[in-house]
Amino acid sequence: MATDKKNQALELQLKKAQLRNALIITAFVLLLPTGFLLGMNKQRKAKQELAAQNVLIQQQSEKLKTLDTAKSHFFANVSHELRTPLTLLLGPIKTLLKENQLTEKQSRLIQTAYQSGKELQQLVNEIRDLQKLEMGKMELYEKPTQLSLFFNRYAAQFESLAYRKKIDFSIETTVDDEVMANIDQEKCRQIIYNLLSNAFKFTPSDGKINVEIGIRDEERGMRDVPRIPQLPQLQIPVHDSGPGIYPDDLPHVFDRFFQTTRPEKPAEGGTGIGLALCHEYAHLFGGKIEVDSTLGKGTIMRVIFPVKVLDSPKSAVGSQQSAARSPQSDDVGIAAIAPLEKENVPNPAISSEAKPTILVVEDNPGLQDYIRLVLEEKYHVITAGNGQEALKLIRDEERGMRDDAAPIPHPSSLIPDLILSDLMMPVMDGYQLLEKLKSDDATRHIPVIMLTARAEAKDKLKALRIGVDDYMTKPFDEEELMVRIENLLRNQAARRQEIPTAPEQVVAAPHMSEADRTWLENFEAHAQKNLSDDAFNIPLLAQEFAMSHSTLLRQLKRLTGLTPVQYLQEMRLDHARHLLETRSHDSIAKVASEVGYADTRSFSRSFKQRFGKLPSDYLSD
Repeated sequence: MATDKKNQALELQLKKAQLRNALIITAFVLLLPTGFLLGMNKQRKAKQELAAQNVLIQQQSEKLKTLDTAKSHFFANVSHELRTPLTLLLGPIKTLLKENQLTEKQSRLIQTAYQSGKELQQLVNEIRDLQKLEMGKMELYEKPTQLSLFFNRYAAQFESLAYRKKIDFSIETTVDDEVMANIDQEKCRQIIYNLLSNAFKFTPSDGKINVEIGIRDEERGMRDVPRIPQLPQLQIPVHDSGPGIYPDDLPHVFDRFFQTTRPEKPAEGGTGIGLALCHEYAHLFGGKIEVDSTLGKGTIMRVIFPVKVLDSPKSAVGSQQSAARSPQSDDVGIAAIAPLEKENVPNPAISSEAKPTILVVEDNPGLQDYIRLVLEEKYHVITAGNGQEALKLIRDEERGMRDDAAPIPHPSSLIPDLILSDLMMPVMDGYQLLEKLKSDDATRHIPVIMLTARAEAKDKLKALRIGVDDYMTKPFDEEELMVRIENLLRNQAARRQEIPTAPEQVVAAPHMSEADRTWLENFEAHAQKNLSDDAFNIPLLAQEFAMSHSTLLRQLKRLTGLTPVQYLQEMRLDHARHLLETRSHDSIAKVASEVGYADTRSFSRSFKQRFGKLPSDYLSD
């Protein structure tokens, strides 16, 4: 009996187990297609999302291509439109130079204008060539050329620039003098010009640049198969000891219009056309261009392309003369590469000790020469190619010799009375230079005029104080520049008089404490809000800041070198200049009213006296 009950219990347990297993199997069978359907649905959605992303990427790619094409067409159209005014500029200038009836200063100014016009013409031609390459319409115009002579003589035109920038520049040629080959001289000239211009732009003083010109014979083939002779490969590597190229930028250096987006890099300028054109030309020749760069050590740009070497140099009658003559030069004897020759640039040390010293920081040698020529009659001018070179000149007080081993005439050659600096420069730009100057007690008092092509740059130069530092937009005229400099030097002299020192003491560099800076910023903010009120005056300012008129006078004179009346006028005129540059108003009367001038004629006179330029000149530009 007990055994039967036990058997029944076991059978019951077995049936339960079988039922449980059946339920599990059934559930699994039911869930499997459901899971499969869910997986298929998820996969379908993923494919749809991926397809949508691909469509979006394709649309964005097409949009970028369209924008790039539009940009290229725009530049091509602009370059075409520039050719007529360029002709009307270069033609008359060339005629004036040929007549040879100018004074020495006039001749140098005209030569500078002609040289810059030729450089602009070259840029226009490069934009045109990019358009032709894009449309597949660029052709080669090869002719017999004595390779060694052509490349050596053209590269040698950079020697005066190397001497000026104190760069060790060398040209090494392993091609025999008699070797002739068919090349497109104009395109080869543009390649060597762009590569060397790039190297000189980024190589600091005391650096090195080396050009090597050689031919390598190459053969191709497989093992146990006769080798097929190839055309000789012409190689032109350009080595420089500049700062090098950041690895993330290396894949893009030959991209059209490429500019680095790294925030810590200085604002270097440039069009992004030169290297792109070299890349396109190298491929048009059936060759390539390579770049090898190490941060902090330098860069090698290497162009390699096949050339057809000629059997007899006699087939190149007349080519020697055409190769020796640069397409950038003409019968007035002005080379677009080189600045004014060193011996023609006045020695900055040969100057009256009474003249204030101005340090010009500018990477373009031609613009250096032009500014020097404008200023040298009234000021002692020294130059630097970028912010780093400027700081070296200022801080290297152990230097007793400079430029052609001429002695520095007085200590102000090391601590200039004023600095005129470009904004966009390699190595160290104007922003970085300004930051260094204003953070050092020895240099924070030096007035700085910043040159910029962008009016809105004023808002970015937060360290500049009204009445102490200034900025100018390019292009500028001589009278405007001279007035700006005179005003800043006068304000600086007034500020120095407020610093009590014994006669035998050297005037210490003024230092603005944090409390003084905060007070001045609050003062400016309050005054800025009330500039348009012509009834706003000094007594109201003194009342607002709980000061007597005399206390306010002493405070502002100590901090800025200006009286309250002068300071308020500076703020009004500076705000007026901003309104004019940004075309915020379409009439002088509106601008005058905006900055608190009831009389438009009085406003125009004050503006002209301060900036050397009438307000109407801004609206007519």
